[in-house]
Amino acid sequence: MGQRTASAASNSSSRISAAGRAVLESLHTENRASAARLRACHELYEICEDKHVDQLFAAGYDPEHDDRKDFAMVDPYDVACAEIVAAYGVHVHRARSILTLARTLVEKFPRILEAMECGQLDERTADLLAKQMRTVDAWHRPAIQKDVMDWLMEAIASGQRPGRSAILNKTDRIIEKHDPEGVLHRRNAALRNRNVQVRRGQDGMATLHAHLTSAEASTIYTALQEAVRQQISEEQAARVAAASRNDTAETDDQDQRSAAQRRADALVDALIGPGSLTARPVDDRADNSHLADQTDTDTTADTPLPSQIRPHITVLAPLGPDGEPEVYLPRGGPATIDALIALLSRSVGATLSVPDTEPGAADTPHSARRYRISTQLARRIRLRDGTCRHPGCSVPADDCDIDHVSPFNHIDPDSGGPTIESNLACLCRRHHRFKTFHDWQYQLHRDGTLTVTTDTGHRITTAPDGPLTRWRHKSADHARSGKDPGADPGPAPRQFPFDLLKPERTHWYRRARRLAAERLANSVARNAPPPTADGLDHDPPPF
Repeated sequence: MGQRTASAASNSSSRISAAGRAVLESLHTENRASAARLRACHELYEICEDKHVDQLFAAGYDPEHDDRKDFAMVDPYDVACAEIVAAYGVHVHRARSILTLARTLVEKFPRILEAMECGQLDERTADLLAKQMRTVDAWHRPAIQKDVMDWLMEAIASGQRPGRSAILNKTDRIIEKHDPEGVLHRRNAALRNRNVQVRRGQDGMATLHAHLTSAEASTIYTALQEAVRQQISEEQAARVAAASRNDTAETDDQDQRSAAQRRADALVDALIGPGSLTARPVDDRADNSHLADQTDTDTTADTPLPSQIRPHITVLAPLGPDGEPEVYLPRGGPATIDALIALLSRSVGATLSVPDTEPGAADTPHSARRYRISTQLARRIRLRDGTCRHPGCSVPADDCDIDHVSPFNHIDPDSGGPTIESNLACLCRRHHRFKTFHDWQYQLHRDGTLTVTTDTGHRITTAPDGPLTRWRHKSADHARSGKDPGADPGPAPRQFPFDLLKPERTHWYRRARRLAAERLANSVARNAPPPTADGLDHDPPPF
């Protein structure tokens, strides 16, 4: 028995070793392929740069006496990114990441790229090192690069596996050793890169990204942690006080939020005031009657919010994946009715719009001959497109320019390029300039589909993805099935999921149940007919 067990263990170990060798060889192959891709992308950039310079001088460009504006110049970097998107099929953000890393490694850190070509370094680690050393002065860069790569390759060869923090810490120490004065200068220069961005996520969520100094970020995080600790202490004190009064001994309905969820709620409360009705459970031991009045103007005036929110909310008729009508929130995409209620509870006012879904509903003969786009038409284009329409780009439509796909003719507006829905599209500022000053061809169809033909022969099609487009698609699906999307589905009224929810069990509800049980026990003791609990022996009906 023992021999069979030892043989099985030996066989298993040998299979694991063979699989490990195969994994190692595939990783080395992947690293070499990544290096080859980066070199090819850099070569593409150089070709675009040479072509750009040739075109400038062919057009009579004189560096000393050129009076053209910067906005009329197309960056070869943008051209190379667009070509990568057209040929490779990736989105713009990925193309920029690849091209930026290719330029950084080939032009600044060739030793890192050589380690990739030998199969010893993966692309993620190479990107990590390049970003950490990217701002180092050119005078100190060769020595710092050599010391960092010598240390890392020696550590890997000796069996060490330094993690991300160890690599960053060691790199910082090497940089400080070679250029202590430059560290402070670069940190001051880095302040110009601070920003706050929001990116749409899944399931009605979004990511708020803040690029701040380490001291600021740490202070904000500490403040949120302190707010969470104070809130937990107050809740524990309230439960202890309630238990001491013998009002209730139940603790199964206490707040079940994690620390991370509480930090997120504390951040929202600090910026736009408390009052979410759906994101967190309501304490049924407290007096929460004020929550029902938060949308009232008088109540809001008594407790002013740190920032006055006036959202523009677009309501459309198509049902969402969960069967509820969708509402469209700027930068947040589609949301549920509950999310709308929670937002309105924090607002001091809101603009609700229900746009006409028919294509071209805002077009008029007068506005078609004007270059300036009306507010109503601009809103419709953004609701139709959702994002920048350039291939691979996902900049939100609210941050985009609205461009005439066929250029507007200022001399004779009737000859082409009218200001109508079927000739307007959302383009971010970068791709708006690219379309205007580059030689790609663009054609917009009536349904909003945009066809782009590159100068290298690629033909790319992008479709709009805004809430107005989704409504039109669902309306067309209903029309093909013979159903009206706005018609009554049947004699019985439709029940939404939130109609089936039961209210939280409050202290008064539990107290009434206890009194009903005591009366029932007294009636049995007196051999009298027991009174009904008047609906209190079961959960209350939906509200």
